[in-house]
Parts: sequence; structure tokens; C-alpha cells
Amino acid sequence: MVSAVVVTYNSARTVAETLSSLTGQTYPDDRYEVIVVDGGSTDGTEKVAAEYGVRFRVAEGATIGACRNRGVEAASGEYVAFTDSDCAVPATWLESHVERIEGYADREDVVGVGGPNRPFPDDPPFAKLVGSLQGTVFGSGGSPQSHAIDGERLVRSVAACNVCYDADVFSEFRYDDGINVGEDAEFHFRLSEAGYRFVFDPTIAVSHHLSADFGSFCRKSRSYGYAMARVQRRHGKVIRWYSALPSLGLGTGVLAALSDWRARKIRYLPLLLSAFLLASGYATAQVYRDRRTPLALLIPVMLAAQYAYYGVGFLEGTLAPDPVPQELP
Repeated sequence: MVSAVVVTYNSARTVAETLSSLTGQTYPDDRYEVIVVDGGSTDGTEKVAAEYGVRFRVAEGATIGACRNRGVEAASGEYVAFTDSDCAVPATWLESHVERIEGYADREDVVGVGGPNRPFPDDPPFAKLVGSLQGTVFGSGGSPQSHAIDGERLVRSVAACNVCYDADVFSEFRYDDGINVGEDAEFHFRLSEAGYRFVFDPTIAVSHHLSADFGSFCRKSRSYGYAMARVQRRHGKVIRWYSALPSLGLGTGVLAALSDWRARKIRYLPLLLSAFLLASGYATAQVYRDRRTPLALLIPVMLAAQYAYYGVGFLEGTLAPDPVPQELP
């Protein structure tokens, strides 16, 4: 038995394609259930969900982490799968997840299976550009949920929009109710610290509506930076050391430019600029090879914006006065 949980908030425009994909699975109908946990939508999300005969739970004002926990509490399956209300899963999604996780039944350290998320075929060109950028090491920081890994492997974390857990893990661990963005990174960090791992299978991909324009892309990068800083404050240690490196590099470049300007001579800036052009050029070539579009020339600007906004968010999250949440298992 599998419980498929969808966390949503004001997703009336997209939740229908999510639920349509979930209710059309090749997995036996009597062996899975679909549970929608709503954070208090006001746009008719519940009315849309009612058309699909799914179980609907309202968690008014709850964070994403809290909504995921409410889904776990309502689940009756031996496995609990999560996707988001701006995603669509393939018809074989549950079947593939169960087959893969049961293939590791002899590994007590494997608690789940995850895969990548890709833009929808009919998404705007910019969203597809974002998807291709995330498929580069400089666009994703090497994280498996977006970076193009070619083969199945064990990883420390996967994206919560495409994951299936062994339900037994929730008897000891839960998401943090206080986290609204980055809740999966924080939860999986605690699991990895306890020695658990996920199977990442690049063939189990979901379609995901990514940022459709430059403004939303920047805002999302800022929110990720803020979330990661808060998570690291929460644990008092660096969780993803590589995630802040590009932002630090950009900051170093700005400081180098100021230093050169004050000294009235060019010393450090050319070296740092060359490093950025080399990295962004490599990412541009990868994106062009993937998309075959001249829009790939936007990649250097997108990379600079992504890590500038990530850095701003990270700084804000580091300096925010909110108290650190209480310890969780």
C-alpha cells in the first residue's frame, strides 16, 4: 500500500494536472491512496481537488513542513510518496518508486527513493532555460534533485517533489513544523546524519513548473538562500558547503573591484572575472547543447543573478533575529 501526498496552497491553476497524473497510475487502484494537504487556500483549490475523489485535509496557516507531517499522519501506506501541486508525475511513478525501493530491501540504511524534476514540455522558454541550467554543476551545486546524474546511485538528499519513503522512517523522524522553504533539505540532513541514504534514479522524473520569468527566478534564489541559512543556524553547522561558494565568489569579485578601484590599479579583478567567464561559459555550452537555443547566451546573467540573490537571502537568514527552533530527532 502506498500513500501519495500532495502539499498545496492556492494551486487551483495547477493542481488538476497533478491529481490527474496521480489518479491515472499503472499501480493497482486498490493499493494506493491520494491525500491532499492544503495550507488554507482561498482560490478554489479544494473545489478542484474534489473532482478527483481524493482525501482532502486542511492545515490552516501551516508551513510546508507541517503540511507534510499532516500528510504522514493521515497516510495508511507502507510507503509514503510526495509530489507538489505544481508537478505532474508519469503513469508509472508509483510503480517505479516501489520497485526501486524494494530492490534495496536488504539495505537498512536506505529509507527512500527520489528522482529529478524537469520543466513541462509546454512551459515558457525561460522556464526550460532554468531547467537546463539546473542540469549543470554550476546551476545546481551538484545536488542530485536537479543536476543531471546519469545513473542510479545512493545520495544524502532528494527533492520532496519527487520522493517515496519507507513509512517506517516516520516512526522516529518527522519534518520540522517550523520550516516553510528548504524543509526537505533540513529533514534529509537529519536523516543523513543518522546514517540513512536515498536511492536517486534519474529515470523516475516528474514535470515541474519552474520559474517562468527572471523576477520569479531571482525571488526563488533569494528564498533558497534565506532557507539554507536558517537551516544551518538551526543545526549550528554547514549543511551544504558547496551551496554558498558561488555567492562568496561573487562577493569576493565585488570586493576585488572595489580594492582595485581604490588602489587605482588592476590587480585581482581580471583573475576573478576570468574564473566567472570560464564557469559561466561552460554552463552556457551545456545549456545550449541541451536546448539548442540562442537564449543560452542569458546563462551568465542568470548565474550571476542566481548567486547574488542567493547570497542576499543567505545573509538575511543569517542575521534574522528569529529564535532557532527546538531540537528534533
